[in-house]
Amino acid sequence: MKRERLITYTMEEQNLNTLTPDLKINVLPSKNTLIFKLVQDLSLKNDDYVLEIGPTGTEHLSCLFQKAENISYLGAYYTELKINETFPNDKNGNSVVQFAKITDNKPGFEDISFDCCFTANTIYFWPDPLLYLSEIYRVLKPKGKMNLAFVEKNFGAHLPWTQLDFTFYEIDEVKSFFKQSGFVDIEVKKMTETIMDQEGNEVSKPFIIVSGLKK
Repeated sequence: MKRERLITYTMEEQNLNTLTPDLKINVLPSKNTLIFKLVQDLSLKNDDYVLEIGPTGTEHLSCLFQKAENISYLGAYYTELKINETFPNDKNGNSVVQFAKITDNKPGFEDISFDCCFTANTIYFWPDPLLYLSEIYRVLKPKGKMNLAFVEKNFGAHLPWTQLDFTFYEIDEVKSFFKQSGFVDIEVKKMTETIMDQEGNEVSKPFIIVSGLKK
């Protein structure tokens, strides 16, 4: 895989004093958000190597590292983000975190590398979802699981900020991508997240998690 840079550090190396004042105010957002619910839904084991496609922050990693001991995490991102953003410490001091920038628009890692992969709100921007999921299938270990969270077409396509550069899918379309990529034991979960609207009111928004297992 082509990478601009790879940053690795352990949880023990983090220092909350490096957070900017606005980050210190609210280190952990509401756990009713899509990314937290997706992480909470993951089934992880000790020493798993986890891949996240398209992270937009690190606030959910404390929740991730509470799932099992000695998890290794690699966040593969598309665009520049605050790569040095510090996330809160937790008791899982041996966990390792890495970040890598994808420059060829697909997760071109080595075969059979990861125990688990998850991604939230990224499928809308994949030029070829079938090819992308096939690549994820390739880099997962046998019995590895892919977990994908998205807003389905009948809801997301009508939002005013999604009229450009978004491609939404129905549940059956995403399930078909999973099946054609080789995944088995495909599961669909309908969930909701709580977000704040522009007026500061809490709003419930539906989303879907589709997961599949590598043979």
